[in-house]
Formats: sequence, C-alpha cells, structure tokens
Amino acid sequence: MIFDQIKKLSNVLMKKIDKMEVQANKCLKVRAVTSICTACIDVCPTNSIDITLDSIEVKESCIACGLCTSVCQTNALKWNHPPLIQLLNQLRQLSNHEIVVYLACKRNMKGTAKSNVVEVPCLGLLPAEFWASAGLYVPNLNIIYQSTCCDTCTIGEGERLFLDQKKEAEGILGHPFPVRLPNKVKEDRLIDHQRRRFLLSLLEEAKETNTITMKEVMEVDKTLSPFEKFDRYCQQQNEFEQLAATAEEIKNNVIDKLLNDTVIHTDKRALLFQAFKKRSDLPENMTFSIPDIQESCSRCGACAFLCPTDAMIMDNQSIILSTNKCVSCGLCEEICYEKHIHMTEKKGTVFQDKFMYLLH
Repeated sequence: MIFDQIKKLSNVLMKKIDKMEVQANKCLKVRAVTSICTACIDVCPTNSIDITLDSIEVKESCIACGLCTSVCQTNALKWNHPPLIQLLNQLRQLSNHEIVVYLACKRNMKGTAKSNVVEVPCLGLLPAEFWASAGLYVPNLNIIYQSTCCDTCTIGEGERLFLDQKKEAEGILGHPFPVRLPNKVKEDRLIDHQRRRFLLSLLEEAKETNTITMKEVMEVDKTLSPFEKFDRYCQQQNEFEQLAATAEEIKNNVIDKLLNDTVIHTDKRALLFQAFKKRSDLPENMTFSIPDIQESCSRCGACAFLCPTDAMIMDNQSIILSTNKCVSCGLCEEICYEKHIHMTEKKGTVFQDKFMYLLH
C-alpha cells in the first residue's frame, strides 16, 4: 500500500515538472485507430508528435508551445505550466490589485518583465473556453498582441489559433477584448507588485499540486482503456439486471451515482461551466454537438467502451449520456459500424440535466 502511495505522489511531481501532461487513453486515435483526428499533429510546428496504437510520443524536438493542447478535445494532451484553471486564477488575483491586467506571449514581451503581465509561450495555446471565462472573471484584462512579431515566429499556427479562439470567445461574450501593443503596457509600484505576484503564484502552485495529488490518490480522474471498461461492464451486468426491476426514481439515483458527475474530464469544459455560473444566459445562446442514437441500434456497446471521457454508459439495454462529460468529439459517430449514431446540435441548456437516455 505504501509503495502505491509513493508511486502516485511521484506521478504528481512528474506532472508538475512536465509542461505538458500526456494521457494516451484519452486520445481518439489511440482508442480507435479508425478515427480521423490528427489535430495535434497538424498544428505542431516542429512535427514532434507521433501517435501509435497505444501511445502518444512527444519527441525531444518539441518546443513546448502548447498548441497541441489547445486543439485536443479530450485532454489527451493537456497544458500543465501552469494548468489553465490555475492561469485563470492567477489573472483573477492580479485583477483584484491592478488597474489593468495584461496577457501576452513571451516573444512579444522580449524579456521585459512587468508585474501586471502574465506571459504564456504562445497565445494560441489558450482555447476559446479560457478566453470566455477570462472575459467574465477578469474585466480589466487586456491582450498584448503585435502581428509583426507573429510573422517571424517559428510557431507558425499560433497566430491563427489565437485569433480564431479569441473571435469565438468574443462571439460568446458579445464584446471584443481590448488589445494593446507591447510598448503601451504600463505598471505602478513595480517592486511591491512583483513580490505580491510571486507569493500569489506560490500559493496557486501549492493549491494546484494538492488538487492533482488528491486526484492521483483517489483515482477520480482516471480514464480506463476500452478493455478495462469492457471488464467492468461485464462485472456490472448482474447489478444492472437487478436495478431494472426497481422503481424508476431509485434507478435514476443509482445511475446518477455511477456516472459520478462531479468529475470534469477536460479543463476546457470546466472553464466553460465556470463561465456559465457567471452568466446564466450563455447556455441558451450556445450550441453543442450531442450524440443521437436511432432505435435500430443493435446495442453492441462499442460507443460506450470507446468513449474517451466516459460520457456514455451502458445500462443493460439502455445507453445513457453523462452530459457534462461529453466533449462533442464525435468518436461515437465515427466508430459506429451500423451508422446508427449521429451528432446533433443542442442548446447549452442540455447540460442542466446530469444525464439523458440516448436509447431505452
């Protein structure tokens, strides 16, 4: 037992050292070789990513720009330096003490440290969900951006990704982000602010490490392989058969427990739900792709076993969707041999229900 705990703690420390966290079990291409997803490979400026049958290999040529984490839907590749939630919290802390808070890529700043500027390797690593949450929780946020700097940058796709993700977030929020040139950045009381910012970053780092430690020890964010999920499914059949004979209310309560809806599998969705809490009108104005299953489905269960975020669950002859775990990756539609699954557009209000029956 003690060695297992030490191993998990070691995993936490390694995740904090690495700038990117790789979880091959969540990769669409690893889970189903027929998947057409090559988003991370396509966007990598140094061709440093290889996907094999059972792993994601990141070569030493990787420059840790983070673009692959921005386009990965399932967090198979996740930015960890710092995690997006921690980065947002850092901006929020600064926002309480600064008149203006800036977010910039390091290349734009050219080594000039500013107390009220948070730097990232490339603005393109930040997804639309991050920008939407930042726009709501950091009202005094400004973006430092200069297109001429991007023209000569080796991170070729970074500017396009940044502009696309920012535009999507602005459409969600209904207003643009203020953009400033690097030479227009101002700050006051440099020494005091730098000291405070350093202490805040230490506190955020300690809090994030503690969160990851708890997840490792409790295994609440573990994604099973398709084979492990199949074995678990077989073990649960007797239980599901007994549940089928109980009242609908009791059955729903048990399923709700099995779905474990408190677990958010991707930082992007966690950021989006955080934005929903800030503005209740956002779900009504946004649409998401949700799987729809025809009654002619043979109930083979492949969609549930291969789902990278455990969003789909087989309950005897029924298929249930845990809405807040579904990231609209479309893998279920891709791998359905009989073509009984189709992704359909639903309003964001679909997340108000913890789960929904796709097939009875």
